[in-house]
Amino acid sequence: MITVGDVMNMRAFDRIWLAAPCEGAAVREVMGVGTLDHEPFTGSYDLFERGEFVFTTLGFAAVHPDLAEEALLALIERDVAAVAVKPVALRALPEKVAAASVERGVPVFFYEGRYMERVIADLMNALDDDAAEWERNHLIDLILAPSDEQAVRSTFFTIAGVTGATIQCLAIQAVTDDDASLRALQKVVEGVLADYGERWGDVERTFVCRYRAMILGFVSFKRPPLKAIAISDADLAKCIATAGPLVCGISQEVSLGEGDLALRQAMAALETAHVEGGIVRWTTLRFDAFRAAARSDRLYARSADLMRSLLFDYDAEHDSDLGATAQAFAAACGEVSRTAEALFQHPNTVRYRLKKIKEVLGMQASTDRELAALLQLVYLP
Repeated sequence: MITVGDVMNMRAFDRIWLAAPCEGAAVREVMGVGTLDHEPFTGSYDLFERGEFVFTTLGFAAVHPDLAEEALLALIERDVAAVAVKPVALRALPEKVAAASVERGVPVFFYEGRYMERVIADLMNALDDDAAEWERNHLIDLILAPSDEQAVRSTFFTIAGVTGATIQCLAIQAVTDDDASLRALQKVVEGVLADYGERWGDVERTFVCRYRAMILGFVSFKRPPLKAIAISDADLAKCIATAGPLVCGISQEVSLGEGDLALRQAMAALETAHVEGGIVRWTTLRFDAFRAAARSDRLYARSADLMRSLLFDYDAEHDSDLGATAQAFAAACGEVSRTAEALFQHPNTVRYRLKKIKEVLGMQASTDRELAALLQLVYLP
């Protein structure tokens, strides 16, 4: 939303000031821009819409000063967002206009600047950007709503122009909570992700936009990763760290049709990042991933699949049976002897495998009881 205060801060003004006190002037929403260049004909003030920011020199009032008062009162009556007067023909606000401005809450400004056209052009660009951002926010809202995979693919293409096989999302916030910092950070993140895309040949496209009070980054890949955690995963985290002070959540790389999951993962990881600080990857969340997944069946399934896939990948590379041992350990509620009986193995063999399972899952400091609690979620029927 563009406000009167946003317009007042535009660089195109040399100076801008309120012609009469007007409470709440800065927070009024600006929905359009208009100009008043000459004396209107009968009924022409109807052309001005509610929410317009109107610029004028009131040049037609140089010969007939009463026309300035008439024009300003008419604009205030139309409930425009604000009126900005270049002090050419009028240098002081008539008392009647000042009273109407205060009563209706429609601010009237005087401003100095070289070209009114430049001010108007800057405001129109800001309104266009605001409308584009609103549309993106609306589309992202649609992604987060339940939908089929084809619809998700189509919406991601509309938002970011991505057509790859998989996608990875980043949810980012600046450490300082203000709009200027967020806009500046967005530009930096755009450059960082573009450089990342140039380094990785599998990257199909990178895209960055604002969503609510955060920045969302999208990285699409031409083909799916060979393992549960992509080789590029840690490098993406290192890459985004160069953007400066921020908190960030990074999703797992998922199929483009499941891009809504990637968004949810990134946002869930961002929540953890606010607690732990820095950058948090969904693939390293472990228990927090399941806490977040509790709000979504599909997220829960993806979390459990990630843990099982890590063990499956290890077994495939080392010809081991960590996956089967983990499942039996969960079924035995964390009892080593029962697990050994179910697998027809010696308890010491099970203990050794449990140690390797902890290493693969990044839980070396965890107890067997904690491992069992996780695995019971992973292998929940």
